[in-house]
Amino acid sequence: MNTQVHISGLNAPDASRVFKRMTETEEQFSRFLTSSELYRVNQSADMPVTVSPRFAELLFEALRFYSETDGIFDPFLGRLIQELGYDRSFDEIDRLHAQRTRCVISSPIQAASFEFDLEQRSVTPHSGCTLDFGGIAKGWAVQKSALALIHDGRSKGLINAGGDIMGWSDKQPWVINIAHPFSDDQIIGKLTVKDRRFGIATSSKIKRSWSDGKHRLHHLIDPRTALPSESDIIQATVVGPELLPCEIYAKCLLIMDSREGPEWFEAKRPDLAYLFIKKDGQLTISSNLKNLCSYKNFPEKISFPPNKER
Repeated sequence: MNTQVHISGLNAPDASRVFKRMTETEEQFSRFLTSSELYRVNQSADMPVTVSPRFAELLFEALRFYSETDGIFDPFLGRLIQELGYDRSFDEIDRLHAQRTRCVISSPIQAASFEFDLEQRSVTPHSGCTLDFGGIAKGWAVQKSALALIHDGRSKGLINAGGDIMGWSDKQPWVINIAHPFSDDQIIGKLTVKDRRFGIATSSKIKRSWSDGKHRLHHLIDPRTALPSESDIIQATVVGPELLPCEIYAKCLLIMDSREGPEWFEAKRPDLAYLFIKKDGQLTISSNLKNLCSYKNFPEKISFPPNKER
């Protein structure tokens, strides 16, 4: 998943359990590993494949959010993302500078076609359908790890996988730093979470981007246009009682824009709160964020380094 995982408030054996689950998730659901179960399923066009219980569970969750978000979260973009140049992990893309000459697809995506029998755990992807769990697997693995530890009676803990955070505590609240879009070492403010259990996800169009030699591209594809999202939001943070919905809806805000996104978001998930940064540095905070956490030191407008594309 090309992500650093940080653990707080857990003993060494529990931390080891978390790291093991994250490693297993990458090995099972990576688009880039030919040994992964996801790769095997995507290579089986028009052929039924019996998948593992974990695969069936994650696919069910992906389909649930696909339906809930009216297709704004779309797990069927694997082929398109690959054609746009995201065909290897980001550490490899960074080393090679991703100087691509591929053309950008300009027509909207056609509906994916596949069959999924949850009871039999059978998946049949048809030609043109390529699953991609990049937008859900990391948050799902963090949440599964956290819930397992909570079930086992751990009174406090926090798991942070590249901005996908789930924490819990019976006593003192957690304080979460929100990073600047252009620097992980600089923060724009702090959230002090009130709830005993919470999820926070931050997603950005800045950090996972590459060049095709002509255009600057990023990994958040707008399924309505089949192109990297051109919305005016460059970073979004979502807060809620669990992580997975936060991860999904942070990405949806980035795909949409500041005109239609907030109203759509609030109608879909009034239980979640958000803050986002626009291209001009303007910071927007949802009115219900104060119900989930306290916050301070957030400026109305974020300053950007010079020569950064707006």
